[in-house]
Amino acid sequence: MRGRRLRVKVDNDRCERYAICQMEAPDLFELSPDGRLFYTKRPEEDQVEQAAAAARCCPMQAIKVDRV
Repeated sequence: MRGRRLRVKVDNDRCERYAICQMEAPDLFELSPDGRLFYTKRPEEDQVEQAAAAARCCPMQAIKVDRV
């Protein structure tokens, strides 16, 4: 699977805006002061571990990381 791009998806219906993803992967996720979640949908190869950590730590399991 090496060489394929990473894709991050957030299920906004499940996300409760705890911002744990932002703590785990601050380069990929940002919770704005007004409660909107911004995230990188196509992270770089060197950000795989950050994306996986954010998905693993999300208490609502709202983050999915796939190779495309």
